[in-house]
This record gives sequence, C-alpha cells and structure tokens, in this order.
Amino acid sequence: MGAWLGPPVAVIQSLDIFFVCMEGLTLNTMVANFKKKEPFTARVYNTVQAHAMLSPGDVVLAGVSGGADSVALLGILKELALSFSLQIGVAHVNHCLRGEESDRDEAFVRDLAASHGLPLHVQQTDVAARARKNKKSIEDAARDVRYAFYREIASRHGYNRVALGHNSDDNAEQVLMNLLRGSGPRGLMGIPPMRDNLIIRPLIRVSRQEILAFLDRHGQPFVQDSSNEDTRYLRNRIRHGLMPCLSKEYNPDIKSALNRLSVLITAEETWMEGESRAMLARHLERLNPREVRFSRDFFATLPKALARRGIRGAIQEIKGDLRRITFGHVDDIMALMPGNTGGKNLDLPQGIRITLTKKWLYFTRCDRPLRQLGPLH
Repeated sequence: MGAWLGPPVAVIQSLDIFFVCMEGLTLNTMVANFKKKEPFTARVYNTVQAHAMLSPGDVVLAGVSGGADSVALLGILKELALSFSLQIGVAHVNHCLRGEESDRDEAFVRDLAASHGLPLHVQQTDVAARARKNKKSIEDAARDVRYAFYREIASRHGYNRVALGHNSDDNAEQVLMNLLRGSGPRGLMGIPPMRDNLIIRPLIRVSRQEILAFLDRHGQPFVQDSSNEDTRYLRNRIRHGLMPCLSKEYNPDIKSALNRLSVLITAEETWMEGESRAMLARHLERLNPREVRFSRDFFATLPKALARRGIRGAIQEIKGDLRRITFGHVDDIMALMPGNTGGKNLDLPQGIRITLTKKWLYFTRCDRPLRQLGPLH
C-alpha cells in the first residue's frame, strides 16, 4: 500500500524545497515534468490547471472514504505535492450506517494516513438518527454531515482547499438524475469542478474505469462500500440499471454525451449568471434585509429567461437560499404580471410573500405566519 502513495509528507516537503531551490528550475519546468508522467496523471493535472484548482503552497484536506476514487485522489495529491509544494491532510467521516464495515473503512483510512505521516481528522456520526431528526433521506443527511465536517476542519486547521474524489461517471449520473427530476439548466451543469474557492474535484474528468485501472497498475488496495450496490437509492438504480440500459440500447457513449452536455450548459449558465448579477445590482432595490423590490415597468421589459433569474435572485437576497422554491413558484410569480391591476399577493414556503402593486413588485420575508398578515403594501 505504501509504495505507490510515496514517502511521508515531511520527505515530500524536503523534496519540494530541493526542487524549488535548484538553479534554473521554474514552475513551468516542474509542470512539464509532471505532464510526462502516465496519461492518467497528466489528464488530472490538465483538469487542475484548467480550473486553477491549486497554487504553490496550498494546504489541502482530502476527503477519503477508503473507496477507489478517494484513494486514487490521495495518491494524485501526493504526486501533485511535488509540483505545488502542497501540505496534505486527510478527513474521514464514519457514518455508522454499515456496522463492522463502516469501522473497517475507518481503520483502513487511519492506517493509510498513518503510514505516510499525514494528519488525520475523523468524525463518527449516527447519520440514520440525523436523517430521522431532520426528516431527510440518508443520502442527503450523509452529504450534509460530510460537507459540514470538511468545512469545519478546513476553517479550524487552516486548509484552503478541500479535495473530493468525484469522477466523470458521477457527473454523468448526476446530470441524468437531475434531468429525471425535471431540473432546469442549473441541474444539468452537474457536479462543479470547483466550488466556493474551497472544494476541488481533480478527478472530475476521468472515468471510474480509468481510476480502477490506475489503482490496479500501482497495486494500490482500497475498500468496497456495499451500500453502492443498494438499489433502494436512486443513484444506484441509475448507475446499475438505467445507465447500462441507455449505453446498450441507445448510445454506447452516453456518459461522454452527458458530460459534454454538462460542460456546454455550465459555460452558458456562467454567462447568464453574470448578466443576471449585473441586472440585480442595477435594478433590485434593497429596502431592508427582509424586503426588496423591482420597478414593475422595468421588470415588464425583461426577457423571460432574465425575469426568472431576477425572481430567483430577489428571493435569495432575502431568504439566503432557494430551498423549497420550485420552478412552479417562479412561474406563479410570472403569472402575476399581465394586466395593469395591483394589490395581488402570493405566499411562498418559509414565509416569503410576493406583492404586486401598480408600480412595484415586492419580495418580503415575514416572521409571523402569513395567514396572520393582511396586505403589506
């Protein structure tokens, strides 16, 4: 297990100092040397470079479950450390969902980190109990626990990057799952390579098959998560049922097609989002932290696509997020606009009230139950 993942971090840091101090050796030279490595490693580096995921001296927390993706991720990070003078730590969440198997995974990650001198951060959480308490699915509760833990550890210990092992198969599955759920363009963007200037996904452009082949070439063991075969979960039904069917019966290259769609939609959405932010900055009037408004005359001039984004942006401004705000809610707000009459109200989840007057379209966040309120404007 130790041969491929390389020497402990102290040795890597010493090597970094040696490489950086060598006369005439620039970062570009180190990059060129990295690209001479095997194609898999070079492709991952291209992804890192394309999305500016890493800079020299970054302190990176790797989320490691013990599965193939995260073990490959850790190995790649150890190689990247030679080019970027990285400091690396490991984070593992034991979800306490699979009894002895969960404990086995934790022990594997503890051994992996210890054998290479990497700092380790572990959290054990009863995710099933958390899901029941918060009335969420097991998958959603587990994801919430992981990301909260990663962010907490990053903040407490000074990690400026959190690296996760999502791959191109995960992305294709996410796009297809969102499509089945009726998602709009944002859902078809899939899994972002980088988010919040913190989360990075270096493996997002390589496939699960390529990762397994990479580990096999290096004789690197990993653990298997039996829950990945459990078809009670929608993602697993897509992975083991729908995706193979689409590949066999309709398009052998379906995963690549979904990944291309993700890239194209992301580029267009990024541009549209910039237009939307500029429009909101100029035309959304902020009355107080709980209330914003558009001029009705201005709002009527917006193309439908930009008007929808304006509505979502206004709600996010007073609510902080868009949870429980659906496409149908946005459509209902759009339906208020035709005609010249005012005095129309529409109540949305979580205390959001929309009010249309002759001159203004108001978005208000209310503390009291909406049924107790009369007209606000």
